[in-house]
Amino acid sequence: MSSSDHYRQLRGVCRLAGLSLGLCLLASCRLVITTDSTGSIVSGSGTLDCDQPECAFEIKQSVTDAFNAVPAAGYRFVRWTGLCTPSPTAVCQATVAPLAEQYQQFDGDIPIAAEFEPATTRRSWFEDADGDHYGNRATAVTASSQPDGYVINDSDCDDSNAEVHPYTRELEDGVDNNCNGRVDEGFVDETYYRDRDGDGFGDPEVSWIARRKPAGFVRNDLDCNDNNAGQNPDAEEIADNRDNNCDGAIDEQMITYFRDVDGDGYGVASNSVSSMEPMPGYSTEAGDCDDNNGDIFPGASELFDAVDNDCDGLTDEGFSTTTYYRDADADGYGDAADSIADITRPDGYVSNGDDNCPDTYNPSQADVDDDGIGDSCDPVDNTPVDQGGSCTVSAEAQSMLDAVNAFRAGTRDCGSRGLFSPAPALTWNCKLEAAANGHSADMANNNFFSHTGSNGSSLGERATAAGYAWNALGENIAAGYSTVGSVMQGWIDSDGHCANLMNASFDELGAARQYNANSDYGTYWTQVFGREP
Repeated sequence: MSSSDHYRQLRGVCRLAGLSLGLCLLASCRLVITTDSTGSIVSGSGTLDCDQPECAFEIKQSVTDAFNAVPAAGYRFVRWTGLCTPSPTAVCQATVAPLAEQYQQFDGDIPIAAEFEPATTRRSWFEDADGDHYGNRATAVTASSQPDGYVINDSDCDDSNAEVHPYTRELEDGVDNNCNGRVDEGFVDETYYRDRDGDGFGDPEVSWIARRKPAGFVRNDLDCNDNNAGQNPDAEEIADNRDNNCDGAIDEQMITYFRDVDGDGYGVASNSVSSMEPMPGYSTEAGDCDDNNGDIFPGASELFDAVDNDCDGLTDEGFSTTTYYRDADADGYGDAADSIADITRPDGYVSNGDDNCPDTYNPSQADVDDDGIGDSCDPVDNTPVDQGGSCTVSAEAQSMLDAVNAFRAGTRDCGSRGLFSPAPALTWNCKLEAAANGHSADMANNNFFSHTGSNGSSLGERATAAGYAWNALGENIAAGYSTVGSVMQGWIDSDGHCANLMNASFDELGAARQYNANSDYGTYWTQVFGREP
């Protein structure tokens, strides 16, 4: 709670304004001082004075103060009640918040009250021989005024000892210190054990029951040899044919070590020694199947190399091979008569053997889409989209435009690129579509993935070549996604691509995808964002 908070009440908890800590288990936080017309109560600090029959003070901070019971003329102080009950004199040193234990479950106001009586009242007075303000009820006199050495209180149980009286702390000394009729309450007898060797552990065969620990004794009985300080539960076990650590076993920490020539942490099971100390050139783990090769051991990564790398008795497990076909003319179709089985595609090979063309590309072969692949071997029509700016927006293109604009319509968190406010909707531009289509076809047919074209072209050069005059451009590319929804989610989950999608500098969009079954990813997507001058 800050210092500006006001007092407020919660059932069972009292929070004190101005304090970060200070809890009392109360439903109300008031100090109520009660007297009558026969006297008043003032505090030593002067902040909690009460000269009326009753005063209430809201508790806003921890209070420790001296409260004085001041009788009116012709009256005298008799006793305190409430918080000051333990005080036998007219001066009470009391602490409010935190409260004394007896008030911590109190549900209501905290009372301090004083009782007075006429100074001429004839009453019993009790001798206070030890001057502790508590009297001996066996030695009483009756008088109107207080005799010297006498008090009103009669609850002392030993008037010869000023340390013995009600409300004092009970000690373990065979005396009823607090006059409650019980001796040494709260203290219990304990069993102590002889510790001859001084190692902090006792002999279970030699014990003593007492309330205080005798010299040379301890509270535990865990020693197994009380004549040798080197034998105890905290000692280190060594190879000496003794139970050094008192666990009931002798030299139990002998360990089997296995010869580890290659230092890979695994030794040969057939070559071992036992020792309590680590052995250079040995390991605690066995199971090496080639102790001359540090890369071969249990748990190593299995490689595709005809070797049992992880010592599990199997070779090259977990790998599956694919047949790849030689593609001498680089047209994306391999020669079925020239193949190799491998876990990755070698350079110059493809995953199909459907080449029905000559191994060497024939320049005279018809190539309608002018992509460098003869028509008889070219399953993809990469004819460029009309770059004149007029085009029909396909259903897929419209789906892409709708998805982009839906994303731009909200506030988006693009991770490391920051938080973006909603951005204006984009419109479709056919020239940007042509630039996107050309780059997707380039990546699909030449089997690469990069913002730089196979001919070294940049985004700006491709947009300019498509006839788009620009002063702002951006590009997102992706591969392997089959739908508009999946590729959009991939871009949204990437900070940089997300930032392009939300960039308010762009007002136009063109996008396209191309597919080539002989490429690594199959489908290649390109988005081009732009703004014309």
